[in-house]
Amino acid sequence: MQTHQTAGAPTSVPAYVVGGYEAGLAVVRSLGRAGVPVIAVVTSPRETTPHSRWAARTVTVPDPADHTAGFVAALLRLADDHGPGLLVPTTDEGLEAVAAHHPELSARHTVACATEGVAQGFLDKRITSDIAERAGVEAPRTVSPGSYDELESIVDRLRFPCLVKPAESYRYNRAFGVKMMRVHTPDELRAAWGEAYDLGIGTMVQELIPGPETGGVNYNVYVVDGEPRVEMTARKMRLSPPDFGYPCAVVSGDVPEVVEPGRAIVRGMGIEGFANVEFKQDERDGRYRLMEVNGRPNMSGGLATRCGVDFPLLTYRHLVDGVVPTQTAWREGVHWVNEFTDTRVLVDRWRDRRLAPLGGLRPYLTRNVFATFDARDPQPFLTRLRSRLDAKGAKGAKGAKGAKTSSGAVLR
Repeated sequence: MQTHQTAGAPTSVPAYVVGGYEAGLAVVRSLGRAGVPVIAVVTSPRETTPHSRWAARTVTVPDPADHTAGFVAALLRLADDHGPGLLVPTTDEGLEAVAAHHPELSARHTVACATEGVAQGFLDKRITSDIAERAGVEAPRTVSPGSYDELESIVDRLRFPCLVKPAESYRYNRAFGVKMMRVHTPDELRAAWGEAYDLGIGTMVQELIPGPETGGVNYNVYVVDGEPRVEMTARKMRLSPPDFGYPCAVVSGDVPEVVEPGRAIVRGMGIEGFANVEFKQDERDGRYRLMEVNGRPNMSGGLATRCGVDFPLLTYRHLVDGVVPTQTAWREGVHWVNEFTDTRVLVDRWRDRRLAPLGGLRPYLTRNVFATFDARDPQPFLTRLRSRLDAKGAKGAKGAKGAKTSSGAVLR
């Protein structure tokens, strides 16, 4: 376990933020600005939180997906090395490992995530589907074949296109680099489902909810003793890829239609603390269907803080200081932008004429917050930009190495 320390951290209960990508960076910045001593807990040099001015220390631990025992042991040692603190997992793999070892970790730290039984309700999307049905929350029709024979028995009853979705998202994304796959024919379904099955990754076949990417909505909530104390909603503007990818532009706004079903699914799962519930509006009838539930800080979590609802800080104050949060007013029309993916999406859409030239720039021209860039904390952005430029340079050099001249000679 490697550590790096910087000066200036105040003396109080530390926060151990596990995971150093967009969600983790938003938590580090929120708590660091409030004077909480933040320790960034990462597994890879690609993670950006160690470069934040608000990370008092960085601790490198084993990957929770591949080395769970070593990961948990490292988290336990943090209490001896730096003191007991608030443990905040911000990735699915980190949350799964922390939830599975919740009793032993909570004996040393204050753990800001669900216990294993509750966590499986949102980590395993097959269980999520069952809970939604019992809670009366509308969701896409879903089947979970457990063998090739079971898949064949349902193929003729499916409506195409449909989605092959993982039961556990992070394992699927690590294997295939996408959240899910859209299939248009029975043969495409067999291929996509079979690839995951052969790797031991559980999947579901789910009805595709038709409608534009702008039909996606986030319901964010903080729950105490089963009651929603703080709520906020936001609409997705652009995804990458467009139909069911990761958000690259989101805008805060009141969407009252998702509040009651959001409360119902969180209540049905028994979630305490923060949750992010994703819905999509079905263009066939205008109703919102449940897509998934996240029991950890979400990718666009910096948006809520920018709007005046600081979920990471109210989590800290509740779990560490005992202050029960209360609803506050929040600003609508504030944009969150993942500047690295959204700029690429915009260029592609301008090139393909899906957007007018310079169209889609509103998130950059109004009140906003970026996933990585922050003028008060620029190093994470600069580090990530440098890394991307280095990767492009290496790719270009590799391509040039084998390029041919006009005479047919290979350039070396």
